[in-house]
Formats: sequence, structure tokens, C-alpha cells
Amino acid sequence: MGFQKIDYAAWPRRPYFEHYHRDVPCWYSMTVDVDISALLPRLRGSGLRFYPSVIHGISRMVNADPALRMAMDETGAIGVYDRVDPTYTIFHKDDETFSVLWTAYQPDLRAFCQDWEADRARYGDIHTFEARPPEAGQGLFNISAVPWASFRSLHLELPEANDYLLPIFTLGRYRKENGRTLLPLAMQVHHGVTDGFHVGRFFNRLQAWADSAPEMGA
Repeated sequence: MGFQKIDYAAWPRRPYFEHYHRDVPCWYSMTVDVDISALLPRLRGSGLRFYPSVIHGISRMVNADPALRMAMDETGAIGVYDRVDPTYTIFHKDDETFSVLWTAYQPDLRAFCQDWEADRARYGDIHTFEARPPEAGQGLFNISAVPWASFRSLHLELPEANDYLLPIFTLGRYRKENGRTLLPLAMQVHHGVTDGFHVGRFFNRLQAWADSAPEMGA
């Protein structure tokens, strides 16, 4: 998986990054209700599971935007991953803990869901934090789920993570409202590399995907 370092001296975003990373370290979050009214029946008709399908949709939109693939390597250099893979949480009912797994992103939804099922079967019952540890040099971003609550807002406190630049997502429990089915999705980003423009574009693209998702069939 490639990591392309930027030319920091010539980087147009350098003054913004230095302000939000060095001068005024700033993370922010935005929670948006994604309308999945059209998505749910298409999923049921396709035989695809909800959780991995939404993970794939989020991953597709993250990989579509270089601003959401920016990271800092072990030397402190800033760059862009050619591809980032999603990590996601699996809940253990027996001891009320969870494990973190990852599945390699690929554009094909069905192939991704098949790989997700295989990874879930292989690693999902391992009761440890990182049930599937990352590979060397791998770009990973985080997705977690809180299916027990349909929250209106969610924010993570990350006081020691100022060098972490990739987005973090949290899914809530979807709910019915005024005839629509709404999925709360919180997105947390580092302002050094991601502005409201990028967050808005992500959510607009994800909503368009949820409205159509042609790869699922009719």
C-alpha cells in the first residue's frame, strides 16, 4: 500500500495545517442523519448485510477524497495513502467487550462483503482489542458502531492524538422519523487537513450512494 509524501514547503495547505496542528490543535466532529430509506429494501433484496455494506459505502467515499487519506508517518512526514482500509468493531455479548478487525477495501461491494464475512468468521471471536493486527505500512481508518442508541451528536476526546489525521466514524441505531429511516453517523476529523467543505462533500456523496447504490441491483 503506497504512501505518497507531500512537498511540505510547497503545500498550499501548509499555513492551515500549522495553525490547526501546531498553534491551535483542533479536532471537530459532525453528526448527520443519513437517509437510508431507499438503501434498506435494496439490501434486503440483495441478501447483503447492513453493517458491512455501510462500512463499504463509508470506505468508498473516504477513498474517493485524498483529504480523507492524509496521515503522518513515523518520521513525522505528511502524505496521502493510495488506499485506506476500514477497521470496525465487533461486539462480544458474553463479556460485553469488543474487538477491532479490518477488511481490505475494494470497490466491488459484493466482493468486499464476502471478504468481511470471511474476516468476521476468522477473527470475530477472538477476545482481544486488536483481533486482527494491522500490517506494516497499512493505512487504516476507524469505524465503530453504537447500535443501542440513536444519538443526535457524538464527539471523542483525543488529547494525545494530535498527529492522527485520518477520519473517525461512529454509527448509531437507525430510527423512523416522518416516514423516513435515518442513520446517525458521526464523523470526527483533524482540522489541519480536513475542513467543513470536505466533511460536507463526504456526507453528500454518501447520501447519493445510499439513495442509489446501483451495484446492489433492483
